[in-house]
Amino acid sequence: MENAEIWKKKRVCIIDDNEDIRSIYRMKFDMEGFDVSLAINGEEGLRVIRETKPDAILLDIEMPVKNGIEVLQELRQDPLLMKIPVIMLTNQDNEEAFKTVGEFNTRFYIVKSLTTPQKVVDLVREAL
Repeated sequence: MENAEIWKKKRVCIIDDNEDIRSIYRMKFDMEGFDVSLAINGEEGLRVIRETKPDAILLDIEMPVKNGIEVLQELRQDPLLMKIPVIMLTNQDNEEAFKTVGEFNTRFYIVKSLTTPQKVVDLVREAL
């Protein structure tokens, strides 16, 4: 449990419209000692981010209401939120999406189907 104690105070916000993805990652981050907040679309995600001021954000690209790119645009225009590390967690495995999010200075671009929840936790820790 020592390892979890180090991360007890760290907050991560998971923004994804897929309930299974949110559940899997919430469970993993909870087990690792993080404080987790969830959102089902980009608009709700921005509200949760402003309320909870997370230390890191896991962000999907394709979502209803506001997509991940729109969320990135708003985050990067807000002086209070622009420095929060954003990790893209998406199923879009294409160069155009990768280049687009790269313009917003994201930390990592992770393809959901090609990685494990543990690897995502490790990358969040690296970003912090």
